[in-house]
Amino acid sequence: AYKQHPSQRETWEELNARVVSFFDWLSQRPEQNIVIVSHGVWIECCLYAYSPETLTGGQRVYNCNVFGGKFDCVSKTFSSINRILP
Repeated sequence: AYKQHPSQRETWEELNARVVSFFDWLSQRPEQNIVIVSHGVWIECCLYAYSPETLTGGQRVYNCNVFGGKFDCVSKTFSSINRILP
């Protein structure tokens, strides 16, 4: 769970658990098109968990980077992930 105290940061394990929880929730949504907006580190963790081939060669995700792709709710995998903006 996210720690609300400003002097504490969530651990990588907590962050990854939050990513998994989000995609479990996302896979239950009825919508066909969803936009996800977040900080670069969180998006990077999502890509490493669900589409690691997107970040080859040590690529990083920064705030304001834009990616596009499709998420298969049954297999919980991404396909066709592309960096759209730097």
